[in-house]
Order: sequence, then structure tokens, then C-alpha cells
Amino acid sequence: MRLTTDRTRSHHLLFTRAGDTWVISDDPEELRRHAPTWVRDEEAAEVFLHAGFTPGTRTLAHEVYATPAGSVVELRPDGTWSSSSWETYRYAAEPITSPEEFAGVFRTALDTAVERVLQDIDGRQILVPLSGGLDSRLLAVWLKRHGARDVVTFTYGVPGSSEVAISRGVAEALGLDWFTVDLDPAEVAGTWAGPDGVDFQRRTWGLTSLPHVQDWYALLQMRRKALIDTDAVFLPGHTIVGNMHDEHLLEGSPSRSEVLTAAAHHHSLLQGDRDAWRHLPLLRRAVLQGAQEVSFPTNPSEDLPGGGRCIQELLEWVNLQERQAKYINGSFKAYEAFGYGWALPMLDTEMWHAWLRGSEELTATRDWYAQFTAEVYGEATGTASQLFEAPAARIPAGPRRALMAALTVTGTRTALSRAVSMRTMLHHPMAFEAFNAPMPYAEQILRMARGAASTGLWTRLFLDGTWGAEPVAPMS
Repeated sequence: MRLTTDRTRSHHLLFTRAGDTWVISDDPEELRRHAPTWVRDEEAAEVFLHAGFTPGTRTLAHEVYATPAGSVVELRPDGTWSSSSWETYRYAAEPITSPEEFAGVFRTALDTAVERVLQDIDGRQILVPLSGGLDSRLLAVWLKRHGARDVVTFTYGVPGSSEVAISRGVAEALGLDWFTVDLDPAEVAGTWAGPDGVDFQRRTWGLTSLPHVQDWYALLQMRRKALIDTDAVFLPGHTIVGNMHDEHLLEGSPSRSEVLTAAAHHHSLLQGDRDAWRHLPLLRRAVLQGAQEVSFPTNPSEDLPGGGRCIQELLEWVNLQERQAKYINGSFKAYEAFGYGWALPMLDTEMWHAWLRGSEELTATRDWYAQFTAEVYGEATGTASQLFEAPAARIPAGPRRALMAALTVTGTRTALSRAVSMRTMLHHPMAFEAFNAPMPYAEQILRMARGAASTGLWTRLFLDGTWGAEPVAPMS
């Protein structure tokens, strides 16, 4: 039997061997009823604690496996199995270097993807989660360009947050309906601690990733208050753009070890342990597997073909296969949990191929994309609206790289970012602190001071079985 999974891992399958029979399901609870054992995979759980997902084909259940993104898993009658990628991630050998030409290719791809979505939706209500950033704004512009009807935008957050105000301004400028869902941290925390929180976790975690809770309370209120149509289709702004990280590696001549280490390190920071990747062999193995799939040389005697481009392919591919596919894209499971539909036009095949035609200068950062979005937003509205972004993101790419490098060398970067992030995590504009509530406040402060992220607190609570009224993950 062959199990094939798409690029975005929109519906992954779980499989295990029970006696001489393969058991396959997309539902952890269903699989649990048939699996011979249901105990934690401790090695995978250690990666989960630091990354928020389990790497490769591993899950949090011992000897239960999952299909990766863009892959084919072959299950054989003798009980053996194998997994291989059917997708590659290679930038064009002769990339487009002209920003204007690339914009034309990008526009055409987005036209095709959005038009197909509108045909498939066939008149159903469209919901766009509108943040103050680039992705959802670009998607809203394109829906307007294609004359989409019954488009409703929404934002959620703590009353008075700047993102709510910015998003409302974007919707008004585009002439789109908009509403907001106010979040009260105490109310969110209380609801999460009840049966609704447990039910959501069971429906959305898929045995491989932390449940994506960002939209949960807003969706709960929309359903309870009948704010939207029961068959509405959500179009979140998830995109092929922006999967690059550690862009400083594109300059100079980093060693293979430095590049591979950067990829593993990037995905293991939720607890603030900068060396966590060293004792996470499963994560390192997933990075090496990604290196093989993009033909990144791991032998020290080999040269890096293409220099920075080769590095970019590896870092983006691992991110797409792991965190993007398992955690970020997993947010659409929240829509399914409430019976709604979804689509990801900016991750569709045309967008994927268009992005891989751009040169390193156009794709290694979000700078070209930000400029493109600003231009098309201006075309659609005749205005330039404020973006919601961190202060550091407002610095141009070149000076920003130099500044980050200097702060890293002096040790100042860590202290500054930690102080800012702690303040945000404890008083988040989207009330994320509500999900920290099961952990004593003093412990939250201590762990954050050591570098843990909010998501890191959540992975710890989830694995401990204390993130809600009942444990969801297999216990030791």
C-alpha cells in the first residue's frame, strides 16, 4: 500500500503494525483503539519539547508513524516500510533577477491560484484572518482584484491592540466587511481549561505537533454567536514566501557543519537552550535527510555548489518539511474542528514554482515581497497603510544583518530580545498568556528568563498532560 501526501501536508496519515496487519488512520483516537500499545516515544517527545513537532516520520506514540510532506510511504506485507520524497526544492538554474519581471511571474501565479479557489468555493462565504502584516493583506488585495463576493475579514485580540486598529484600516481601505473578536485572557484561560479545550486538542494535534491554538477562541465565539455562515471557507495567509532563516550564512563561506547546525538550532529553541540540537539526534537526522533531498553536500571534501543558493535551498526545504508543514499549516485543522472549509492559495503549486524562479537577491529576505505587497496594496486602495511589525523589522536588510551580528558577538542581542519577548509573552496582544495559565506564574517568569518561548511553555504543559482538563498525548 502507498500513502501519498501533498506538499502542504494538508491531511497526513498515521500508520502502525498490529500483528501481521497494517493499521492506517488520520485520527489519533481511532488509531489508539487498534494500536497494540499506546506509550510515548520518548526520543520524539524530547524533540517535541524543544521544537513543537516530531521530526521526520516519528510521532509521540511508540512505533506509530506519520507521512511527511511531499512524500510517498510504502507499506509492505512483510511488515517493512519506507518513505521517500516525491518533491524537490530547487531554485531555477537561470533565475529571474529583475524585480519587475519577477513581479509579473508572481502576479500570474497568484492570479491562477486565487481564481481556482474562487471557482471551487462556488459562492460560499470567504473569511480572511486579517493581521496587520503582509500575507493576509496581499491575499485580501487579490480577492478584491478578482471580484470575489461575500468576503469578510476579521481580527481578534486584546481590546485596544495596535494590530486590531491596523487591520480594521486595511479592511476599510479595501472596502471589505470586517469584525473583531475581543479576547479577555482570563475568559480564554477558563474556557481552555474546560471540555472545549480538550476537545480542540484531540481534534487538531494529529499525533505530531502542538495544537495550533491562535485562532481557537475566536473560532469558538464565531460558531457560538453565529457570526459567519456555517459552511464558510477560511483563507489564511500561509505562503511559500519567508521560509528562509539565518540569512547571514549566505554571506561569506560557512562550513557544511555550520549550515547543518543552523538548521537544527533554528528548530530547537522553544526552551531557550541554544545547544538543545546537540542531544536531539532525531532532529539532526531530519536535517540530514533534507540535505540529501536537495543534494546539499555533507561530505567535507565536497564544495558547496552554488554557494549561498545551495544553503538557501536546504534551510527553506527543512523549514517547509518540518515546522511549516506540521505546525504552521496545521492551523487549518482549527477550521475543520469547527466544521468550516479552508484553502491555501499562496502555497499552491503555481506559487511554489514561481517563487523558485526568483534570484537569491529577490528571495533570501522578505524585502522584495514587502515592496511588492506595498505596491499592489497602493494600486488597490490609493493609500499606503501602516504595517504591524517588530521594530527590528523596520531596519533595512543590510544594516539589520550587521546590527544583529554585532549584538550577537557582544552578547547584547540575547539580553535585549529576551527582555522584549518576556514583556510581550506575559501581556500578548492576542492573549497568548491565557494558555500559560496551568503553569505557576513564578515558573513562567523563570523559564522565560532562561529563554523559553510561550510555545515552549505549552509544549511542556502538553507533554505533562496538564495543558487542559485531561491529558491528550500518550504518557510515559
